[in-house]
Amino acid sequence: VAEITEAEIKDLARKLVEDVPPDKVDQFEFRGAQFDRGLAYVQFPEGLGGLGLESRKLQTVVDAELRGAGVPYHDLAINPIGIGMGAPVVLTYASDEQKERLLRPMFTGEEIWCQLFSEPGAGSDVAGLSSRAVLDGDEWIVNGQKVWTTLAHVSKWGMLVARTDPDQPKHKGMTYFLLDMESPGVEVRPLHQITGEAEFNEVFFNDVRIPKDRVFGDVGAGWSAA
Repeated sequence: VAEITEAEIKDLARKLVEDVPPDKVDQFEFRGAQFDRGLAYVQFPEGLGGLGLESRKLQTVVDAELRGAGVPYHDLAINPIGIGMGAPVVLTYASDEQKERLLRPMFTGEEIWCQLFSEPGAGSDVAGLSSRAVLDGDEWIVNGQKVWTTLAHVSKWGMLVARTDPDQPKHKGMTYFLLDMESPGVEVRPLHQITGEAEFNEVFFNDVRIPKDRVFGDVGAGWSAA
């Protein structure tokens, strides 16, 4: 797809606001229209929230134009982990069917995402994790615990890294999974702060089953995907 000019991308953003007035529709409808018109991630392929542009530089133009028009929705307020971290992983590793299923509700905020990396014994050292996933037929069975997980209590999907080969060096033998947070065996416990708020959570996995087709990247190559 040929690059379009800054003036052309501004026109597309203005047309969106004109056709779908943000003061007349809700967040899901407006951002759904933004996605459908390729103005969610302009560098993504057409049909997946983008225009197939070579770089995301013009996305900042879209965002500025929408803010200037009074659009109140911002990625970081709506689904920061999904849009900021999940979308690129989905685009790179998910099947075509999964991309079509996941990217739009991620962008609209209908399905919130969280990141299931940190563990009590490993801190920020993702490679030191001990949560285990064992293959059982067409499913992986996961057991373990994560901590300091933002938004887990409201998330539909979790980006989970678990150890699938304990005999490999710690940067290897890990696999990246897409976890349905509503799966049986997933327990989310809020971590209450001094203020009484609970922004972070502990997440426990007790024989949680994940279908094989929800592995992103190669088995054992979760460090690269993460």
